[in-house]
Amino acid sequence: MATGSRTLWKGAITFGLVHIPVGLHTAAIEEGVDFDWLDKRSMDPVG
Repeated sequence: MATGSRTLWKGAITFGLVHIPVGLHTAAIEEGVDFDWLDKRSMDPVG
């Protein structure tokens, strides 16, 4: 688990006698998505 993050929500999933605690945390890292164009014949980068 991430250290230093605050839990927004706590709950549990229960299946019969099995009890699994669950916690919802905020995202720690914001990253963009990078798409590369590929030539479908050779799978080489375009450009």
